Amino acid sequence: MSTHLERLARFVAELRYEAIPEDARRAAKVQLADMIAAVFAAARAHEVDAIRDAMAAFAPEGRATVIATGERFGPADAALANCAYSMAQDFDDIVWMGHTCHSSVFASLAVAEHEDKTARDLVCAIVCANEIGGRLGASSLLGPLNGQMWTFIHLACAAAATSKLLGLDAERTTHALGIALAQPNFALQPGFLVPSSKLLAAATPAAAGIQAAYFARAGMTGYRGILEDPRGFWQRFSFMPLPSMLGELGQVWLTRSLAFKTYPGCHYFQTAFSALDRIRARAPFDATDVRAVRVETTQLAREATRFAAEYVDRAGLSPVAINFDLALSMAVLLHAGRLSPAELDPAWLAAHGDAVRAMAARVEVAHDPELSAKVVACVAQMKAGRDALRGIGVRDVIALARRYRAEYRSTLVTPGEAVRFARAARRALRDRERSRDDAAIVLPFPNRVTLELTNGRREVEQVDVPVGSFTLAGSNEELAKKFEEQASPRLGPRAQNALEVVFAAEDHALADLLAALR
Repeated sequence: MSTHLERLARFVAELRYEAIPEDARRAAKVQLADMIAAVFAAARAHEVDAIRDAMAAFAPEGRATVIATGERFGPADAALANCAYSMAQDFDDIVWMGHTCHSSVFASLAVAEHEDKTARDLVCAIVCANEIGGRLGASSLLGPLNGQMWTFIHLACAAAATSKLLGLDAERTTHALGIALAQPNFALQPGFLVPSSKLLAAATPAAAGIQAAYFARAGMTGYRGILEDPRGFWQRFSFMPLPSMLGELGQVWLTRSLAFKTYPGCHYFQTAFSALDRIRARAPFDATDVRAVRVETTQLAREATRFAAEYVDRAGLSPVAINFDLALSMAVLLHAGRLSPAELDPAWLAAHGDAVRAMAARVEVAHDPELSAKVVACVAQMKAGRDALRGIGVRDVIALARRYRAEYRSTLVTPGEAVRFARAARRALRDRERSRDDAAIVLPFPNRVTLELTNGRREVEQVDVPVGSFTLAGSNEELAKKFEEQASPRLGPRAQNALEVVFAAEDHALADLLAALR
């Protein structure tokens, strides 16, 4: 009987470009464009100086391009640099479930260029990486890490993409994944929520994943049962493993669930920012007129904010801290009238820090269990997800709450919230099961914003799905706006042409695509 790793590897080895649905290929190109935009945005940031300087000290020349500088290194080093740049301002994207983007795009790009592959090969590798990395994250959903702190997925994404581009068979791909996961990364909050060490969260595992595939090609072996072994991956990275989440390969395409950020910051917060901007658009106001703001949000967003606020109190404002504190992010958006990479510059924060803190004191972040239930309903969009939810009983929830409390000093739900959450989750799951299954998964992270002004006016807006979601009709326009705003300072009037080249990647040589970005 094959192991879970062997089944994942077989999918990678056997997948052909022609078998990928057209919209999944298109989503991969959207992801490629979005991550290039994220790199260009960060290329102007002070925090990335250390990346450039360090790479000059240890990375030998090679054939793979660092987008921000045009320098060329070996594939692992080029991917490391690109991933670090793309992580700098939290301006990335997600698929169901995980921020696979850094390694899916930049491991694929670096190895494809190094190995002289085609743009079609590049797109296929990006899809492979998303499908494997997203499922590995989902299998560990109920565990000690969440969101971007699932840094281990970049080991699998990079190993899968590299194996595909190297043409490894299923056996060697199994070994590549096994080697990559033999020493998986475990992100620690103190190094993630304030300091710039967070920039390496995807970079170092992506480089290791690339190396793992090259080692496998050379004959090194990995343990094929590394996920399910009693002393293996899930034992350390999951409180309750969900192996069913690895299923439906080739049936449900996680790449189609892509959602890119239109604001730098945590993905859980994106709809709150959109809600506030919609209020401002229909009923303009000045920051000095704001009396109070209440953001009703999901448990994920509330906990991210709680964790970040704890470290901000100790270490002060930083671009990374702003990204993970919903109250601070909203305060920047209220004070500046926008939330862009410019507002994450340390000089801007130093000049406006007092005003931002004063505004943040007027922002209340509260959990609404019914909004969290919408996230649970997202899990139900896959049959594997529905099966996993049905297998979780009351005792499991109690045990999970205890584990979270022990791990993070975190209250999963209060007794009062538990009742509301359970009812809302059951209703959402029931409604989902009555609807038609659709392989295009939509990722809701809802927020409801209530704005109160000093003149007594009150405005309320709720947004459930981020405007950068691939499934939404206006997402192409949102991406074009993001790409041109972030790429134009480097590419000038050629930014629009560069985006068109990325969207039509298969019609161009990979060298021509990269040339358009220089």
